[in-house]
Parts: sequence; structure tokens; C-alpha cells
Amino acid sequence: MLSLAGYHIRAMLRNNGILIWVVAFPIILATLFMVMFDGMMSNQQAGTIAVGVLADGNYQAPAAEPLRAILGALAEEGPGEEAFLALTSYADADEANDALIAREVEVLVTVDADGAPQMSVPPNSLNSTHEAMVQAVLDRYLQSEAAVSELARNDPAALASPEAVAALTADLMGDEAQTAEVSVLRVDPSEMARFYYALLGFSTAMGANVASVLTERLKANLSPVGARCQVSSMQPARQLGAVLIASWVIVFCCLMAAFCYIRFVANVSFAGREALAPVACAACALVSCALGMALWALPWLSANVKDAVLTVGVLVLALPAGLYGEPALGLSDWLTQHMPWLQAINPSVQAANAFYALTYYDSLVPFFQTLSTILAIAAVLFAVAALCMRRQRYASL
Repeated sequence: MLSLAGYHIRAMLRNNGILIWVVAFPIILATLFMVMFDGMMSNQQAGTIAVGVLADGNYQAPAAEPLRAILGALAEEGPGEEAFLALTSYADADEANDALIAREVEVLVTVDADGAPQMSVPPNSLNSTHEAMVQAVLDRYLQSEAAVSELARNDPAALASPEAVAALTADLMGDEAQTAEVSVLRVDPSEMARFYYALLGFSTAMGANVASVLTERLKANLSPVGARCQVSSMQPARQLGAVLIASWVIVFCCLMAAFCYIRFVANVSFAGREALAPVACAACALVSCALGMALWALPWLSANVKDAVLTVGVLVLALPAGLYGEPALGLSDWLTQHMPWLQAINPSVQAANAFYALTYYDSLVPFFQTLSTILAIAAVLFAVAALCMRRQRYASL
């Protein structure tokens, strides 16, 4: 059986299709993720924001004095820190708009007749992080002004002294936290890391191609090699065991290659638990082999139908794992909350969850629970494959 497994391994290493889809394709996807996420992270980096201000009569009016004070304070450099804003004043509206269109400034702030600030962004703006930060500052200013106006209308005595006004201003505009952030995870969660975990889940499902090709070589109605295997002296169970060993070794090595690339090239953190990653890869490789063997052991489907089912199935299984962007992640969260049983029987989802649990949870219990689910799925699929590989009669070969 071991010699037959070695023969299967050598045969797969000469299969260019397997090498491309099972080995190279996950690494190519990880490289694309690196390129996309690097641009997103660069866009999210904080720095001094170039802000233009239309210094007209409305901006210079007494009603806008608090706004001028806030923007001026944010434009000052702190000890060892760069300024949050870099203000550029424009006396003419046309000049300010030309600077905004030319992207000399990222945001243009104007003031209406009532003293309320308004923000303008360049045409074809991509809603950058800097724009959102300036919008947050202006929104907080408007909320504070509304609160002060409401207080002055309902309780004028509260604003009778300058000390009371200063204390109220400090409370409204200060940054003192009134709540404490508590995390139940070992490390801060990263939305980007979830895509890489989903990629490992996708690789798990993609590895089923290895077992499917080797199982096809055992079916008498699918290939001449299968016909010879069926009349050989080796029992079908031992032949299936050789396929399992060979496909498991190949898929395990492919998953480890993808994991190492994600960890050391894409620099995705696994929070110091990299030593347990081979355990997760071993379980994922097992369920991957079981999936391919179970599908191709079915006697009543043709090879073309099985190939189509496997191809579509791999793509469908990766959808609830969150591989296809933010909508897929939202779908994954919704299914986990409302249909957990559907997620529990999905090998790609469980593979992604195994690496997520390994990274973020303090206890290893969720990790091993996920591995138990993966092994249970594999056992069911292996049972299906074993039942379908029993002796069968064919009308013709």
C-alpha cells in the first residue's frame, strides 16, 4: 500500500494542473491580497491633513470664533508630534475651489451665514480616511454647539460665569475617555487577516482536486487504469488507503506552503502560535482528501459532471468563509448568527475558523473544537467514499 501511495505521489507531481491550482493559485491570491491591502493600509495612515479655509466674512464673524479656535488648535504642533491639520486660507471662493479641484488641499471648509461649517471634497473623491477625520471634527463641533445652545435656552444660569463656560467647553471638546475598552481576544482583530484565513479555507477545498484525480484512477468506469485496479489482487479498501495517504501528503504540503507564504511573506500574524499551524493544516488536509474521494467515489455521476460539481462546489464553499470581499464577510457573520449548522458542515468555513481560533482566543479549546468538527466531517465523507468503492457491476467498461 505504501509503494502504491508513493507511485500516486510521483504521478501527482507530474500533473501540471494540480501544481497550478493547488500549489500556485493560493499563493497567487495571497500576493493579490498583499497588493490590495497594502494600498488600503497606506490610504488609512494618519498624517497632517491639508485643509483649505474660505476666510470670508462668515468665517471671520464672531459666530464662527469657536470654529476658528478649534481649527487653529488642531493646526498647532504638539511636543514631538506633527500637526493634525495644515490650514491654508483663501480670501476668494473661486481661488479656494480651484485649489480643491487641483488637490492642493484635501478638504475645503466654508462657513454659512449662521456660522455652521460645511465641508467640500474634490470631484471623484474616494472617501479617504482624511476626509472622514475632518468630517468627524466638524460633526463634533456642531454637536457641541447644539448642546450649548440647548443649555442656554433651558438653563441660562449655567452659562452665567466664564468658569462655567470654560468647564462646559472642556467637557464637550475634551478627549477624556468615559468608558474603558475591553477586549476578549488575545490580539487586536484585523479585518484583513480574515481574508487570509478564508484563503486557507479555500485552499482546503481546492485540495480536493488531488484526491479526486487519484480516486478516478481507481474507478473501473472512469479510466483504463481504474479497470485494471479493480481486477487486481489488492482490495479496494487498501487501494483507497493508498489514495488517502498520497493525497493527504500532497495537500498537507500545499497548505503548509500557503501558510508559510501568508505568515512570512504577507506578514499575517498568528499571535505566536505558529507551532500549532501544522496541526490545523493536517486536519484540513484530511477533510480535503475526504471531500474529493467522496465525490469521485459516487457511482452514478459521469466524470465531467463530477468535475463541474467539484469546481463549482469549491467556489460556493469559499463564499460563506468570506473570501470574496466585505459582502462575503457580512454573509459569513449573518450565517454564523442565524444558521450556524450550515457553517458547521462547511469544510472551508471550519478551516478558516480553525486559524481564526488559533490566533485570537486565549484558550485553545475553541481551536480543538473546530478541529473536532473538521475531523467529524472527514469521517462522514470517508464513510461515503468507502461505501461507494465496494464491488460494483457495470453494464460495460
